[in-house]
Amino acid sequence: MEARLESGELAPDFDLVAAGSGRRVGLRDQAGRKVVLIFHLQGTAPTAREINHAVRNRFPDPEDVLVASVIDLSIVPPAYWITVGLVLGNAYDQATRELPPDVEPADYLVFLPDWGGRVSRRYGARDTGRAAAITVIDGDSNITLSYQGEGPVEAVLGALESG
Repeated sequence: MEARLESGELAPDFDLVAAGSGRRVGLRDQAGRKVVLIFHLQGTAPTAREINHAVRNRFPDPEDVLVASVIDLSIVPPAYWITVGLVLGNAYDQATRELPPDVEPADYLVFLPDWGGRVSRRYGARDTGRAAAITVIDGDSNITLSYQGEGPVEAVLGALESG
């Protein structure tokens, strides 16, 4: 099932295991907290970094806003899952070195491999190798933004500040 989500809709639940930290992340566990999901591939990872930095500058407390990268790995054959998992773990480790020493990396860097692509499809994320798709969810699990296009940072910050 693949559909573009609209503002005001209840966000589909998900439950994924974060690369690097091994932490299980589910939407229903985020009650009362805003969530930014950035659906991207390797070529659009810079957009995810840019959004993460901008959100953390404006909302430094990760308890207020969870920012998570969701990576659709449905094109990866299962025989390569271990290798890809190691690559994601290494990327996580490298990214943690850039964080200030007083922060918990698992709160600031959330890489969610979507092995079968189910979450990406439920959120209507398509062509994320060309442009990252972003969904912002309020503390009541309602979608406040479903966006893919130019100026994603401004769109995300606007959605977080208005909701």
